[in-house]
Amino acid sequence: MAATAPVTAPKESPPEQARRGRVLAGVYATVVLSATAAFVFLAVFVQQQDVITKFDLPVALAIQSINEPVLSWILLHMSDLGWAPLDIGCVVVMAGALAALRLRLEALLVVVSTLMAGGVGTLTKDIVQRARPTSSFVHLAGHLADFSFPSGHVIFATVLFGTTFGIVWIVWPSSLLRNAVLVLLAALVLLMGPSRIYMGEHWPTDVLGAYCLGGLWVAGTLEILLALRPRVKPWWQGREFRRRWKPLV
Repeated sequence: MAATAPVTAPKESPPEQARRGRVLAGVYATVVLSATAAFVFLAVFVQQQDVITKFDLPVALAIQSINEPVLSWILLHMSDLGWAPLDIGCVVVMAGALAALRLRLEALLVVVSTLMAGGVGTLTKDIVQRARPTSSFVHLAGHLADFSFPSGHVIFATVLFGTTFGIVWIVWPSSLLRNAVLVLLAALVLLMGPSRIYMGEHWPTDVLGAYCLGGLWVAGTLEILLALRPRVKPWWQGREFRRRWKPLV
């Protein structure tokens, strides 16, 4: 009896690969344009009282009504990562971990991108000049003097942990450890926004605007990384990627 030949999945043809590439680029462009439009819309309309009464206030009160002990503790202390000295510690840990994995260019870009994003967020606050929530609307954990839109904590978490998420996704072959790291990084991003609302220090639209701006910043940082990597010296390239990635723009 003849031996049964092993069954292997057929490889995609070049036209099929090109089609999938166009679809991915189209989805990517749509997401980027949607995030840009959403951020501009929010920056223009967050000053309207209707935004507070019809959206911000109901959502904020719903989040502040959470009384499950573990989740409440997480939301209460998640914001600590955005205050000194823990924010500096987070940057050092992320950059140090990447450098230890011989991802030296990635470590440098994570630090520079996070610092620059914080500056842009502060500048945006000064331009929009939206007041923070007051105790007449929500419970306040503390009183902050600066402006509210967009949330600096959310920009910080999205850019720092979101960029690291993207790098891990690109570089690290799929494994249980890699997936656990991705879940942790995603959780740090996704929990920061509700934490800022739970603390009463930001409106939900401040958080949404920060996620839009931070997400755009992460996309731009990863594009710059993929464009720079082939052009820098081998010492900066360090660790090889699991497969060839190219910028989508």
